[in-house]
Amino acid sequence: MFSHFSKYTLPEPTQSALITIDLQNDFVLSGAPAEGKGAARAAAVAGEMVRYYRNHGLPIVHVIRVYSTKDNASNVDVCRREAVENGVQLVLSGTEGMQPVADIIPEGVVADGDLLLTGEPQRISANEQILWKPRWGCFYNTKLNAILREQNVNTVAIAGTWFANCVRTTIYEATAHDYRVVALRDAIAGIHPEGEADLAKIQCGVCDCSEWTALLEATSRP
Repeated sequence: MFSHFSKYTLPEPTQSALITIDLQNDFVLSGAPAEGKGAARAAAVAGEMVRYYRNHGLPIVHVIRVYSTKDNASNVDVCRREAVENGVQLVLSGTEGMQPVADIIPEGVVADGDLLLTGEPQRISANEQILWKPRWGCFYNTKLNAILREQNVNTVAIAGTWFANCVRTTIYEATAHDYRVVALRDAIAGIHPEGEADLAKIQCGVCDCSEWTALLEATSRP
């Protein structure tokens, strides 16, 4: 599937981490303030991938948004800041809307908005963490790169919402950090053929979760 990739971009499944992006109640649930078309289905498929990584002890990082009205809502994207200042309730710290959807998070785990806003990751198991990102991309002013390097990760498999904004930005940031990148098509809300064609130009792999799981199975066999 990726045989045409170079030796520097060819994904290495057994050295991968799964990154989920913004799969939160306010972005995913039906009727939510910023529900994205197809986000619920992407979250359900991503949940299956999360369980695979969790069951095989592979690294997972759930990267989420946490907005606050403090300091003139300075941690809110500028295109949404005025709306939040005027009372729009969107992924506000301490709200249910901020929480990762049930599809991807272990039962009973609650994301700690106050902790996450410090920039520190919230570790929820030996191989799974939650991390706050202050802007679109998961690498911008976060500890994601350090987290991945500490675990000898060289490949990132990406799921989440919304492709045009946070997912796509993160993919380009990942390549800028020299990671091998795979976009999990059926676990990404808003992905489209033109976008996939653009990703192909930078040798970012695009495949369904079932195909990625098959690669993981094949490469993990002794």
